[in-house]
Amino acid sequence: MKTIVYKLILGLFFTLFAFNLNAQDYEYIPLVKSGVQIWTEEYYDRGSHYRFRRFALTDEDTIIENETYKKLYFFTEASFNPLTAECIGGLRENAQKQVFYKGGYIEGGNVNSGLICDFSLSVGDTYQIYNDFKFIVHSIDTLEFSGVKRRVFSLKADYDNLPNPRIVCAWTEGIGNKDGLLFDIIINISTSEAGGHNRCYEHNGILLYHNYLSGIEDCITPFSGLDYIKLEDNSATLYPNPTNKDVNISSENIINNIEVFNSLGQKVYQTNVKQKEKTLDVNSFSNGVYIIGVNTEKGYIRKKLIKN
Repeated sequence: MKTIVYKLILGLFFTLFAFNLNAQDYEYIPLVKSGVQIWTEEYYDRGSHYRFRRFALTDEDTIIENETYKKLYFFTEASFNPLTAECIGGLRENAQKQVFYKGGYIEGGNVNSGLICDFSLSVGDTYQIYNDFKFIVHSIDTLEFSGVKRRVFSLKADYDNLPNPRIVCAWTEGIGNKDGLLFDIIINISTSEAGGHNRCYEHNGILLYHNYLSGIEDCITPFSGLDYIKLEDNSATLYPNPTNKDVNISSENIINNIEVFNSLGQKVYQTNVKQKEKTLDVNSFSNGVYIIGVNTEKGYIRKKLIKN
């Protein structure tokens, strides 16, 4: 009997010891925190056109309907500048780990003002939005992002009772929705519209999360929807355009490298330059529209090229 009691006590000790180790190894990271956070997103609009957008959350306070929020900006430049970006509203997080957005509606799967993440929930809990739509927390996993452990909440529709339900939303502590900071879950359960995803998350200039589904391995290069992009450096020129053989690329600034993307966003060519001019032989390229990405000392320039 003493042996059994001893084993039970010993087992309990090791269980508590392991729990304490895990507790020390994990710490909740809020979504609304000090510093500058930047989310880079890509999505497809209702016409199935690719779009690119970015959000920045700053330390600046703003009062909206008697509540204090941190200012949230919308921008499409390669770098964030609060003087040129558009302030669309704000985010706030309460002591219950609930995150709220208050502001305007931005095209591309943007939630309406209200609760956007609830990190206080447990597996099996209900998350309800718009008074009509209910979702269930299907699982909560602890994953490592850039050396830091964060919990990931996976949600399913409340009517989905399949053994392997479709996950319609996933929130990561300190990062937000994997489909985009302000992505609407309702769009993700609709069969009529395509969704989006969070390509990059940066905090104080450090990249902490990336998901390069588009095949472009950076946080600023779009491969379509260029009318929506404001360029940092317009000094580069390319000619002739259209062309059937060679294209000359020149810039007032030193060109570090050049990338070429096809209409599907696939990188088909890349070269280092380290000078102000470069001639590319595109004779072997198929006819069509390409995007030339020119990385200079002053920024990243994107130009359309027609190969005929």
